[in-house]
Amino acid sequence: MESLTAAIARLLNSPGFKFLLICGLILILTIPLLLVWGLISEREQRAEGVRQTVAQEWGASQYIDGPLLIVPYTVKRVTGEGDKRVEEVVERRAVFLPKSLKVSGKATTKVLHRSIYDVAVYTGLLDFSGSFAAPDIAEVVADAQSVRWRDAVLAVAISDVSGLKEAASVTIDGGQALAFEPSIGVPAMRGGGIHVRLAPAATLFATQGVTDAAPTGINGFDFKFALALNGSSELTFAPVAQETTVALSSDWSDPSFTGAFLPNDRTVEPTSFSAKWQIPHLARSVPQSWSLADQDLERMSPYAFGVRFIVPVDFYQIVSRAAKYAMMFLATAFMAVFVLETRSARQVHPVQYLFVGLSMIFFYVLLLSFAEQIGCLSAYLIAAVATGGLLSLYVARVQQSLNKGLIMAGVLFLLYGLLYLILQLEDYALLAGAIAGFVMLAVVMFATLNVDWSGQKRPAS
Repeated sequence: MESLTAAIARLLNSPGFKFLLICGLILILTIPLLLVWGLISEREQRAEGVRQTVAQEWGASQYIDGPLLIVPYTVKRVTGEGDKRVEEVVERRAVFLPKSLKVSGKATTKVLHRSIYDVAVYTGLLDFSGSFAAPDIAEVVADAQSVRWRDAVLAVAISDVSGLKEAASVTIDGGQALAFEPSIGVPAMRGGGIHVRLAPAATLFATQGVTDAAPTGINGFDFKFALALNGSSELTFAPVAQETTVALSSDWSDPSFTGAFLPNDRTVEPTSFSAKWQIPHLARSVPQSWSLADQDLERMSPYAFGVRFIVPVDFYQIVSRAAKYAMMFLATAFMAVFVLETRSARQVHPVQYLFVGLSMIFFYVLLLSFAEQIGCLSAYLIAAVATGGLLSLYVARVQQSLNKGLIMAGVLFLLYGLLYLILQLEDYALLAGAIAGFVMLAVVMFATLNVDWSGQKRPAS
């Protein structure tokens, strides 16, 4: 009769118990894997910090909203009742949007190198032209007490005015050039921009034929101005006009068109791109006029559109995607070692399995560190060869078998080749990963079909 101690010893040495132990080790290895995830996130945040620093020095992502015609007016408001009845005059501002707007621009780009990071920046030369219809204050408010037409301003909201590199002026109806001034021209209104007072354009105001009389309105007018500004990463516009047309070209080869509207026409070539947007005002839920007392100037931002200048290779995203498959590939490597162990008289200690797992996880650290220096493809080759070579040699020494080391090398070659293929597929990565996982499971199932999991079989006497 077999003793209890011998039965327990045989159970602890059985393939089934070893398999459960391997599963436990995989769960334990999630701890260093989480540390790798943290490292990837930390390096990505550092890269973003460098981009923001460069943006502060060169110019941030630029968002241009305008031009806008802003007219101050007053209304009488009554508060309280009876003896507490109070009448007060409140100043407000009406915003009128253009009838038409055409923007023609060219963005000249370059890549700035800061430490080990690359940041895409641009210098934009933008020409604006269009027209305003004669504004009707009754469209905004029915009970205006007075309208200060001569205090009207033409404003252009710009997200980062520090990117402006030269003075700018606007011509009204082809006449005198009026210089833009700093700020959006509205007291206490947040956000950067530039504005110009329209008072010097005397012919712009309707006076009903009375010389020097207070104007009774503003005639419709054409405008034209140009902006030269620096920016980084992104250039977007607001579709402010009844008919907004933006034509943009650049020497950047990897644009990403972004925002609420995609270009009507685009051409992307190996060294440049061009794009054209045509957007009617019916495509946005914003009227052509409103009061700043009820809404602010940011109500157009959800409809912004434009282009993002992306650096072609974002290795943090690639390493992060690779790490998502770490558990599957870790389990596959363990199963390969386990299958080789079941076909050998030499046992593999749990600590040796732990070393195998740590080597597999360290692959991602090597991939990240080399990718920051020499790019993804070269980094992947170095990390895969280093990890695969180490593990193949280690398994060969542990099993005292060159053949088993070569088999392990073949398994790792297939694993890293499959991972690289998955990373390239992007849209079909989940499908490829699912099929690969299923095939790996099937191989392990049939490779271990004759394993004595319980260790109950005894050698024939």
